[in-house]
Amino acid sequence: MSSTLLRQWAMLRMIPRHPRKITVSELKHGLEEQGYETTARTIQRDLQALSGQGFALVVDDRSRPHGWQWARDARILDVPGMEPQTALAFKLAQQFLAPLMAPATLQALTPYFRQAGELLKVTPGSVRRWPKKVRTVTRGQSLIAPEGDPEVLRVVYEALFQDRQFETRYRRRKDNLEKEYVVNPLGLVFRDGVIYLICTLFDYTDIVQMVLHRMTDATPLQTPVRRPRGFDLDSYLQDGGLDFRLGEEISVCLDVHRDTAHHLGETPLSRDQRMSAPDAEGWVTVRATVPDTSQLRWWILGLGAQVRVRTPKRLRTEIRNTLRNAAALYPD
Repeated sequence: MSSTLLRQWAMLRMIPRHPRKITVSELKHGLEEQGYETTARTIQRDLQALSGQGFALVVDDRSRPHGWQWARDARILDVPGMEPQTALAFKLAQQFLAPLMAPATLQALTPYFRQAGELLKVTPGSVRRWPKKVRTVTRGQSLIAPEGDPEVLRVVYEALFQDRQFETRYRRRKDNLEKEYVVNPLGLVFRDGVIYLICTLFDYTDIVQMVLHRMTDATPLQTPVRRPRGFDLDSYLQDGGLDFRLGEEISVCLDVHRDTAHHLGETPLSRDQRMSAPDAEGWVTVRATVPDTSQLRWWILGLGAQVRVRTPKRLRTEIRNTLRNAAALYPD
C-alpha cells in the first residue's frame, strides 16, 4: 500500500460534512501531525483529482481561503485502516503494555497490532521513528527476568480477569518445597522483570504475594474470588505492601550529601519531607515520614557514604551493624 494512498485516506477522514469546511492549510497541518510531509499544492491537486473521480467533495470558493467539505447528501465514507497516530499508539501498547493485558484482550488486539506495524512501515517521517526513540528502564542493577510457564500465566491472567479462583502448585522460597494452594487473585504488579500476584489463599483474609515464575502448575476454578472488604491495590502499594513492610510509618532524620540531596529535592521521600540548607561540609538534613520497610534499608545501604542515619536510633543501629559486618568481609 503506497504512502500516497494512505495520505489521501487520512485527508479524506479530516474533511467535514456540509456546512462545516476545512482549508488546505488546515489539512496540511493535520497531515503533518500524522507524519505525512506534503505541500499545499499536492493537497490541492489531490482534492481536485478525488472530486473528479466520484468522491462527493465540494469546494466553497465564495471567500478566501477556500474551504473543502463533503456534500450535504454525500454517502458516508468508511475507509478501512487506521491513522498513523492510532497505529503508533497500538505499536507502543504492544511494546510496553502487552504484559499488563489479559490473554483474551491481547488476542483480540493482535490484528490491530499487525495492521499498525504494516502501516508504520510505509508511514514517512517522525511517526514511524518514534517507537525507536522511547524506552523504559529500571534504576537498579539490571537482572535477567525469570521465565514463567506460559500456560500458568494464561490461567492466572484469566482467573484475575474473570474474578475466579484457581489452584496452583507453588515452590516456596523459604524451603524450596512445592505446596498446593487455592488462590484468590486480587492484582498483578510488575517490578524489575518479576510478576507478583497479590492474593489471598484458601479462606484466609491475609494478603500475600506470590511470584508467578515459582508456580509449576495452575488449574482454573469456577469459584468466585473472595475479595477482602475494602481492598484496594493502589492503597496496598502506597502503604508499602510490596516493599516488605516491617512495621508502621516512622519519622526518619538523615544527613545526606548535597548531590543526593539534589535528587531528593526533585523526587522526595514523602509529601512531608523537609530539607535544610547544606552545611559547610556539604551535608543536608532531610526529615520525612516513610513506611518502615526492607526497601528503605536497601535504599539507605545503596547510598553508601552519601547518607548517614540520625534517627530513629533503632534504624541507625541496624544500618551501622550491617555496614560493620559488610566491612569485615573486606580485611586488609
